[in-house]
Amino acid sequence: MTTAVNDPVKEKVAAYLETALGKPVDLAPLPDTTPLNTLGLDSLLTISVLVTLLEDAGVDLGEHADSLVTPSTLGDLYALAGRFLGEPEERPAADTATAEPREHNDQLAYYQAKLAYEIDSADLRDALAAGQDLVVVDGRSSESYAAEHIPGAVSIPHRSISQDALAGLSRAPLYVTYCDGIGCNASTKTAIKLATAGFRVKELIGGLDWWKRDGHPTEGHAAPEHSHHAGCGC
Repeated sequence: MTTAVNDPVKEKVAAYLETALGKPVDLAPLPDTTPLNTLGLDSLLTISVLVTLLEDAGVDLGEHADSLVTPSTLGDLYALAGRFLGEPEERPAADTATAEPREHNDQLAYYQAKLAYEIDSADLRDALAAGQDLVVVDGRSSESYAAEHIPGAVSIPHRSISQDALAGLSRAPLYVTYCDGIGCNASTKTAIKLATAGFRVKELIGGLDWWKRDGHPTEGHAAPEHSHHAGCGC
């Protein structure tokens, strides 16, 4: 069966695959049932293609996280591209009698997910001080890590993450990912790749920026010599 997407969308899918694989890809003769792994995509590369597609489409990952499924076939990828990159479809008006309870439940689920998948700098500081089994992961470049980072954090640039790079990591700890701050999504990309590989992950809200704003110390050749601790107001 052929997925009902137009040629421009299929061309974009081919471009994403070529970028991920680093070589030309001819999708024309391939059926929609073609598994992506037969094209050379492992799970992390597939996630990378998915994230890039969603970013280009301006998709709010938080809004659609519960409905997104990692594609496994070419048809799955076409369907996602058609959904977010194709022409918008006219949707019927929602039934207001059922919309409000559904929206309320969605809102509760959203807030619960924030606490389940995010951590702030005060809670991270307390967890580290208590000796909890967690690993802080800096998903920025090695150069940014060397300049300044959270003490004890390990450098795992999100662009370099692969199955081989993660092979030596224990799956027991909770991994807390961070980047520069709210203007950077490297922590999200790192979290996605770690979670895809089966690790337990939380994202540090505010990143290094808010870690420093809260007065916690940093390390690196550009780190200040002194920091002033500010207690969390919550």
